[in-house]
Amino acid sequence: NEWLRFLRALPEGMSKAQMQSLDNTFHFTTSGNSEILFAWLMHVVSSKYEPAYPALKNFLNEIGRRKFVKPLYAEMLKSPEGTLLAKEIYKSARNNYHFITQQTVDEMLSGK
Repeated sequence: NEWLRFLRALPEGMSKAQMQSLDNTFHFTTSGNSEILFAWLMHVVSSKYEPAYPALKNFLNEIGRRKFVKPLYAEMLKSPEGTLLAKEIYKSARNNYHFITQQTVDEMLSGK
């Protein structure tokens, strides 16, 4: 709970140096805890921290829970480069998702 509180209190749009320092110190990108990794990946997307994009792709391909998937795609869709990344990831991840999650992301990506 302390890690989640810490991650949720971090500001959006941190610099690459700040993200790298946090990750080097606390190893969030390699966390085995889905809740912690999700909270970290939300910052990865908002900060455009590219070194953690492979972890983001892996997470979205392996974890199909809508509570994680929807907010991450929503965050990616806030920028043109994020939208491209979301579409790229979704191509490989879609079949791993429950039908309702597929519908949700399909609607998000179509702009509905």
